Amino acid sequence: MSVENQWIVQWKSTQSLTHQWMSVGAFHSFIYPALILIIDGQAIWKINGERIQVSFGQLIAVEAYSLIEVLEGGQLDLSGWCIEFNTYVLTENTSTWSPYLWSVPAEGTYQKVQLTGGVVANISQHLSKESSDSQYELSVKYPSIIYELLNYIYQAQHHITDDQQTLTQGIIRSAEYMHTHYDQVITRKQLAEIAGVSPWYYSRKFSERYGKPPLDYLASFRMYRAQEQLIFTQTNSQDIAKQSGFEDTHYFSRRFKQVVGVSPSLYAGSLSSRKIVCLSATCADIMINLGIIPYAVIVTPLLLAPHQLQQFEAHGVKIVEMAQYEQDIGQIQQLNPELLIGNVWSEEVRQQLRAIAPFITNLSIDVLTLLQQLSSIFHKQAEAEQIQIHLEQEIEIARQKLQPIIDAQATIMVLRIEPYGYRYLGVDAVGVAKLLYSQLELSAPEVLQEGKSWFNPCTLELLLSANPDYLFIEKRMIEQFSTDESMQKLLESDVWQQLKAVQQHQVFDMDTRLWVEGRGITGYKMLLNEIVTNLTGEL
Repeated sequence: MSVENQWIVQWKSTQSLTHQWMSVGAFHSFIYPALILIIDGQAIWKINGERIQVSFGQLIAVEAYSLIEVLEGGQLDLSGWCIEFNTYVLTENTSTWSPYLWSVPAEGTYQKVQLTGGVVANISQHLSKESSDSQYELSVKYPSIIYELLNYIYQAQHHITDDQQTLTQGIIRSAEYMHTHYDQVITRKQLAEIAGVSPWYYSRKFSERYGKPPLDYLASFRMYRAQEQLIFTQTNSQDIAKQSGFEDTHYFSRRFKQVVGVSPSLYAGSLSSRKIVCLSATCADIMINLGIIPYAVIVTPLLLAPHQLQQFEAHGVKIVEMAQYEQDIGQIQQLNPELLIGNVWSEEVRQQLRAIAPFITNLSIDVLTLLQQLSSIFHKQAEAEQIQIHLEQEIEIARQKLQPIIDAQATIMVLRIEPYGYRYLGVDAVGVAKLLYSQLELSAPEVLQEGKSWFNPCTLELLLSANPDYLFIEKRMIEQFSTDESMQKLLESDVWQQLKAVQQHQVFDMDTRLWVEGRGITGYKMLLNEIVTNLTGEL
């Protein structure tokens, strides 16, 4: 590096992602370059006009004068840090530092890299620790964190040679082209031109990356999309064949039966007997209650409710353990699924899974809505109706027991203890929020009425302003993170002893595995019982 290019960073600001980062339509502009670290949740932004999905563990670097628009804040609890910095360059002739316009090493005005959970936890811990020495933070702490994060940005760009990077990008581009143009005529020569190499070399490198030749990959991708169409539409086989890229309808029907085992007309009715892999415990739980036994379920051991573990073991469902926020594509592929069901964290993962099997996704996280969706897919509407009637009866019984609390308009608040702060459950959110505030008709503190997200940022001042009659405490469960320090800070605060719920001994612990992650059919009944027991003392 020449003297002219020797630049240094100067820290400008560090802020946690506020509620505005979850508000659809909000804009965030930057005068300086910035590094944004996502430590929880997901969202969809538009960065300088380009749509991008962000999620746990991702580091996003943006250049000065960038603009981020929030397209989807998501129901999940987005949190993270935004660090702004500036750069200066040493001028050789004058030996003085002058402003330097920093740019991301990749093409474009922003760059995104994926960090490991351990790295995220370590950096977050340093960011959250307050120091009484502002000079230390200005001169040492924040600059060192910025350099560490920039190192990950540059490592991601330079860990392979330029030629390798160009070839890899070309191969990926050709696969993405197949994903978006599979309904059109596509040749190997076409794909090789997109990748920028000869057809023979292209086939060899594509097979190394994806495990099969490009045209075989394309044929499988087309077949999976045809299977999805047969599940969700009443379109005839001839139209589905054309929409999926098969020119010859007879060939499509013959090939479909060879690959899938039944004709297209019988496929939708055969779903229950397929080798189904569920990407969430809730999906598997509901399917079992509908009388459909999935082959396997992907679980995070930390978040798996004990009753669901017993349920899966009792029905012989293969339990595949994966780390939180991670979905090992290779491990899922080894299961040889005939159907994938569940939601994923990112668009990149969704596209990878679409190349493995037909994929049912974009499902609701609300149990009763998900029950209806799955029952419609598997033609189990009668079973779903009986389950829903029974659950509605259970809700009505619980509501009757809670009637004195409802009539008194006693306020209920759910406070989440995060590793680096606090959140409260939004009144108009799904899941347990819908159960508490809509179905059971319990009241939330007035100052929390505007919280639209699943979990919203909460300060100690807001907690005191809410001052609920009943307070449920959830200690957030995230691998490699601890909520002990945040919990201790809350208990030692002046606010804690002023809360009515604390003074009246109406503070209750809630288990993330049941309240947030384990809301299947059985979990729904357990949750109702726990709410009634805590609020009334009646079992």
